[in-house]
Amino acid sequence: MRGRRGPRFKSGGRGDDSLDDRNTAAHPGRSTDDRHCTGAHPGGTDLRRGHACRGPPSPRGEMEPGLPGGRRDRRAAPHQAAVRRVLANGLRCHYFRRPSLVAYFRKADGYNGGPDWLSGKAMSRTVDVLVSAGLLDAGLGQRGVASTYSATQMLCEVAGGCGVTDRSLVVRLPLKRLVRLREGGTGSPQLAFRPTIDTIRWMGRLRAYNTFVGRQDIRLVLTAEEEAAWVRRWNGEREGEGCRLHRPELIQTDLYRQFNNGSFGLGGRLYGGWWINTPKGLRRKITINGQPTVELDFSGCAIRMLYHERDIDYRDDPYRLGDIAAHEVKAGLPAGHFREGIKAITQALINDRKGKEPEKIQLPGGLSFRPHFTRREIRQMIEAKHARIADAFGTGAGLRLQRTDSDLALAIIAELMNQNVAALPIHDSFLVSSTHRFIASDAMNRLYHGMFGFYPLIK
Repeated sequence: MRGRRGPRFKSGGRGDDSLDDRNTAAHPGRSTDDRHCTGAHPGGTDLRRGHACRGPPSPRGEMEPGLPGGRRDRRAAPHQAAVRRVLANGLRCHYFRRPSLVAYFRKADGYNGGPDWLSGKAMSRTVDVLVSAGLLDAGLGQRGVASTYSATQMLCEVAGGCGVTDRSLVVRLPLKRLVRLREGGTGSPQLAFRPTIDTIRWMGRLRAYNTFVGRQDIRLVLTAEEEAAWVRRWNGEREGEGCRLHRPELIQTDLYRQFNNGSFGLGGRLYGGWWINTPKGLRRKITINGQPTVELDFSGCAIRMLYHERDIDYRDDPYRLGDIAAHEVKAGLPAGHFREGIKAITQALINDRKGKEPEKIQLPGGLSFRPHFTRREIRQMIEAKHARIADAFGTGAGLRLQRTDSDLALAIIAELMNQNVAALPIHDSFLVSSTHRFIASDAMNRLYHGMFGFYPLIK
């Protein structure tokens, strides 16, 4: 292989996610979660079946029939998998990332615990062959510096001639990665666990949903200015992580459940789909199968659940405080000016387990109640408004309720899938095509009522 030195990407220690097959990696070796471009391996980015060396891509990405299962075919399968993924990740970085480099390990033990096709030996052999063919450029690593590869102009031309585009790429999560248990919160170490009837059931539901949603045409239609603003925001949130987007990367649709604090009773929300991290103001630009979408939201979900658990049918706006609303009128401020700040403090009170002034969290958009109100006064107003459930504040009820709302979310997307309706979950809200609005709303109402005995407020 060519002896050009790789860039100085520190290879560091690898967490469990460094073997997560969703990662492409323009930066090796960080402990990761699904928001980051990390991992020193080619990952699970692949070409949709029918997109490689077979002419124009299949429109829905269905799996194609396999070759006859002889011994030679079985022995060739790992090599074919390695080639597909190495090329796919090279193209992924070419299309979306700057620098457009994929970091990888050449040592034999570089991928312990990875899929069968993935090993340092297999990676070295695959990259070297593709470099010799002129499809990749590669840089050798050294101590503390990763080996890298990138797509050549020849590879881009060959891919284009076969009908491969950025939309030909897909990220697929293996079954065992669809349910995750962390020691603490996001970013904490992941824990191994013995599969149970519940985890097996969740994995099965998510695999079925991921297959279904992967067949839908989900797009985000942005102006050049909106696209540039999103890229700036994404890169700004990941400053110093080694790779940067130069355009939105919308190739991951597989969902997984993440549980927290070492317990399957805490957390469990759905993550992974690219739409989850789409800025709220741009979600209306998402289309499903060419149709515009609407977002249906359980209004005041967590706090309303606390009331419903106590057989109280709470129908008020949980974030409207009378004194604050009166002040907004008196000061000539728009109605609801402080709403997002009140909502943030309310949620902090629900999530708090330590009792150390959770109201002092950072408020969204730089919002401040000063000089009119102190944070402590806001907290006291919230506790007075919700006196009937205020004893739940500071108990960590939030993570327990996340388990409840994530069970509900999984049931809703499965129910709608059975009606051939694609619903994209964003925790306690759902994006559906405008033509399916009433079907989705009916499912949300019915399944919530079945869980609590009360109807939610959906906006």
